[in-house]
Amino acid sequence: MKKKLLILGGAALHCGVVETAKCMGIETYVTDYLPIEDSPAKQIANHAWDYDIFDVDNIVTRCKQESIDGVLNVYIDPCQMPCQEICERLGLPFFATPEQIEVFHDKNIFLETCKANGVDVIEQYYESDFVTCNPDIRYPLYVKPSDSRGTRGQTVCRNYSEMADAIFVAKNESDNGEVIIERFMEGFQDIQLTYFMIDGEPHLYCIGDKYNGTAGEGYQGSVIAGVCPSIHEETILSDAHPKICKMLRNMGLKNTPVFIQGFLEGNKFRAYDPALRLPGFLYEHIIKKATGLDTYKALIEFALTGRFPQELKEVNSKRRMAGKVSVSIWIFVRAGRITEVRGIDELRMNSSVVRIDEWYHVGDVIENWRNIKNTFCEVAMLCEDIKEAKQLTKTIYDTVRINDENGEDMKIVLFDTNRWDDRYQE
Repeated sequence: MKKKLLILGGAALHCGVVETAKCMGIETYVTDYLPIEDSPAKQIANHAWDYDIFDVDNIVTRCKQESIDGVLNVYIDPCQMPCQEICERLGLPFFATPEQIEVFHDKNIFLETCKANGVDVIEQYYESDFVTCNPDIRYPLYVKPSDSRGTRGQTVCRNYSEMADAIFVAKNESDNGEVIIERFMEGFQDIQLTYFMIDGEPHLYCIGDKYNGTAGEGYQGSVIAGVCPSIHEETILSDAHPKICKMLRNMGLKNTPVFIQGFLEGNKFRAYDPALRLPGFLYEHIIKKATGLDTYKALIEFALTGRFPQELKEVNSKRRMAGKVSVSIWIFVRAGRITEVRGIDELRMNSSVVRIDEWYHVGDVIENWRNIKNTFCEVAMLCEDIKEAKQLTKTIYDTVRINDENGEDMKIVLFDTNRWDDRYQE
């Protein structure tokens, strides 16, 4: 009899795990509150449910009726707590306890945990500093919700007069009404670290460099390109990595993916954002093509058995992409109605393009959100070196056309490949 797997959340990023489970001969179920036409993972699953992810009681009841063997969330932070509760009530494996999830969900708690374990963080301020007009405040500052996700509710403030509005926006996006005010790390490299905790020991899966849009474009909080391996890998391994490993052990994490973002200032990796999940881009498809390591399969096996496959422990020796370069490019679009899309199928024929995930299609209306919601698609590539990555990025922008009702191209925030350093090439 086929095993049955329920995935919480039908976002496009979950399509990969649904596809992998189906290839493994597993019956797949996806649930969220969205209609199926707005839920890409539902569209390809064997079964689509319409339960809101927070409707734990009804989900548990339905899982019992259907004899579900495992429940999984891969990318979406709000799914973590209900997924844990569902698994606990069904006696199924999950990555962490509610207390551990809270550390990674509330950035304030995470930052205090970092400081307690010697992990460097970004200099912080508090609302009271702006009531008393603290003369030591250094602008620009970054204001964000303590428990939101993506780039929602986040604002760069370059002077005192902008703070009140920024704090209001952040609180409005925060479930607990709390905000984080920290130094805006302008000009410092943004780096993503991904670990797998296996039997209580951390295994470093990926060190990648992340590039956001610029302040002038209004997308300084949104990632538009990423490269792995990082050119700063040795610095991370010598200083931040041992401290982070100590912290993860001290937290009592046993078997889970862990994602941590930070800025590199000198030799100090300053952590700012965590999650008990994969980092939310198509790297899993790239690493599989480069090395054969299937992390989706590993996560599915854990959801069904409570154990990660032993081959996942070999991830350290494989993160260099077999000598190649992993590159992701996010294509953003401005407000308007999409009436025509050209070039995507042609781009998929390129041997270095591993996968393209589209978030929108012809007929969809895009608003001026100025955050990750303005992403039209992500293009994942496996290149021989950074030179090929630069050439292919230009090809992407030249090939893909997303037209509005006036026949004008909607693409915005194009990545400048000159921001890539030649040191990527080894």
